[in-house]
Amino acid sequence: MGHRELLWRYLMFFAGVVCSALGIALITLAGMGTSAVSSLAYVLTFVFPGVSLGCFTFIVNCAMLGGQILLLRRKFKPLQLLQIPFTFVFSCCIDLWMTLLKPLVPAAYAGRWVVLLLGCTFLGLGVALEVVPNVLILPCEGFVRTCSQVFGWEFGKTKTSYDLTMVGTAALVSFLCLGTIHGLREGTVVCALTVGTISRFFCRRINHLRQRHAGTAAHA
Repeated sequence: MGHRELLWRYLMFFAGVVCSALGIALITLAGMGTSAVSSLAYVLTFVFPGVSLGCFTFIVNCAMLGGQILLLRRKFKPLQLLQIPFTFVFSCCIDLWMTLLKPLVPAAYAGRWVVLLLGCTFLGLGVALEVVPNVLILPCEGFVRTCSQVFGWEFGKTKTSYDLTMVGTAALVSFLCLGTIHGLREGTVVCALTVGTISRFFCRRINHLRQRHAGTAAHA
């Protein structure tokens, strides 16, 4: 792989990080819950109101990176420590998008559905842009991939189990600390049911465009 190709892959991954942060911000601002992977971080913002969603997102992701290191031990590649600065950018982008877009979110319930579906679309696109380059992965997804590799579990089923565990943990923390369930609503369910499909659609489209571009370059 040439340096130019590697640069494009990292730029695509970076675009995916920014796009995913936009998607999570829109889903959260819709006021109907948040994505499964962000559910624990979001609930913690209700438990500790002075701390932002981006900050808790960074903490949760760092914990997942620690989980990767514990599971892989000597097999953990030092290059994967680059997950930390990209996670920092990801977390800052969530807070930035939340600040910029909050005044634009409509008050009407129907309008909030539009915001939610836009968020699911951007999150799906962001995940695709992160996956296709095959250079890095954010820690939560990296933890899922590590579990599937170490224990021989199928990635899709492991991802579903991980998401359910995150939502269950978020619900438990909310109930124990607040006495009720905060931050988990119909939007969480819609996100869980749609983002994977949207991501697969964009993965196919991006790979198709890359193949066409590679074919054009080969004939040039």
